[in-house]
Amino acid sequence: MTDLFKSKVTIYNDIPATAVTPRRFERFVIDQCNIQSGRVSKSDGTIENIINAITVISKDISHYRNYDIYVGKPLDERAGLYTVHVGDFVVLGAVDDVVENSQHWIQLQKKYENNGFKVTSVSPNINGLSVDNISFTNI
Repeated sequence: MTDLFKSKVTIYNDIPATAVTPRRFERFVIDQCNIQSGRVSKSDGTIENIINAITVISKDISHYRNYDIYVGKPLDERAGLYTVHVGDFVVLGAVDDVVENSQHWIQLQKKYENNGFKVTSVSPNINGLSVDNISFTNI
């Protein structure tokens, strides 16, 4: 692991209810992350567009599972694994807040609104190469 991937983030998955399971909120601390953010401006120094986009790139691919595969596993088989899906919430850092219901979910997002984001896109880049990663963004 290089110094570029020294950060941690905490993913909170919002897993919808099914006919047999209630809505669930699952937490996992993801290691080996690089957090990027930025703003776009014109070359003459004036601001053309402000983008508060945040992208997390993680090299922790061994614990990652595609969303459909992850939610299809029994709860006991999800231990030690994570997924990332549009609508999940990411806290920039390792936290241990417990989310048990919709009210907690809303409170979590308010608590970390300046240090977290709702996922708007996910790109698993897993091809068996040393550069494999998972990236997820809020734009």
